[in-house]
Amino acid sequence: MGIIGLVVAILGAIMSVVPGAAIIGWILLPIGFILGLVGLFMSGKPKGTAIAAVIVSIVGTILAMAFFVTVVGDAFDDAFNEDVTVSRADGEGASDAESADVGTPDAGSAIGSRENPAAIGDAVSGDQWEVVVNGFTRNATDQVMAANQFNDPPPVGSQYALVNLTATYIGEGSSLVDFIGVAFVTDSGNVIRSFDHAAVTPDPLEGELYSGASATGNVDLAIPEGAAGLLRLELGTFGGEVFVAVE
Repeated sequence: MGIIGLVVAILGAIMSVVPGAAIIGWILLPIGFILGLVGLFMSGKPKGTAIAAVIVSIVGTILAMAFFVTVVGDAFDDAFNEDVTVSRADGEGASDAESADVGTPDAGSAIGSRENPAAIGDAVSGDQWEVVVNGFTRNATDQVMAANQFNDPPPVGSQYALVNLTATYIGEGSSLVDFIGVAFVTDSGNVIRSFDHAAVTPDPLEGELYSGASATGNVDLAIPEGAAGLLRLELGTFGGEVFVAVE
């Protein structure tokens, strides 16, 4: 019984870390563990193989759990972190290194990362959207306040800025441009999002687009006066992020 349990446990431990066959390992490991326990309680029989079966089953289960967590983590990253590519405004396409997923920590100085941001006019593309920052008006408080008489002034020490974008939907079906996230990240690391201080925006970026359609409009941000920083674009609900220099 101990020998059978040990063989089953070894097979389970091996199969549990084989992609596509892990479920078989999850079935075999508890069987090997149970057979090992049965062997331990059989009187008059050697206990060595039964003990080994129990130990291998436990170790195999730990390995199987670690493998499962790794696979789930990779799947989660693939689902929620899409690759972003940056095409220069001068017509030069990004290299493979430059088109890495700039939202990941190991992207280094890829174009579009915080260390090496894209520029105004560059085309930033994800799985669903292609976005171009056409311009950035740092002090647009007068324009925003004139857009609607009920707009509140920006917080003390801040001013309204306007980001003009052209967004082209390249995914399937249709989607709302509202899913594109726009934020200002100061050099000190503070993040100011477009919805942190809402106002009626002049010529806003809005609407639903089908594949191939484009829209151009403004997004307002209440940024600190005189603060240096970068724009951060998030391309869709689960899209990758990319940084754009505005100065």
